[in-house]
Amino acid sequence: MRHKPNVRGEIRSAPRASCMIPAIIVDRGVSVSCLVEDLSITGCRVRMKGHSALSKRFIFEFPKRAIKVEAELVWMNGDEAGIRFLHKKPGEAATTSRVEVG
Repeated sequence: MRHKPNVRGEIRSAPRASCMIPAIIVDRGVSVSCLVEDLSITGCRVRMKGHSALSKRFIFEFPKRAIKVEAELVWMNGDEAGIRFLHKKPGEAATTSRVEVG
């Protein structure tokens, strides 16, 4: 697993906005509460309390908006993690929701 890149070397495909949004990671049937600290259409950075490991892929939920999206772990460093949302291509089964939180 890669560690969080240095800010100077980061390259983002979409701009991120600072925020404080409660979310849930559903990983192997276990719900893990987290706080989204920055968010874009392609992913987010979260802070988790007392959780040290995540699977490569899981379901990411914004419960206040009833949004669920497939996601993957990009990096993890202590209680922080970088998450990429896995968007479906046209023609693929529509099992994910559009990510739009505000």
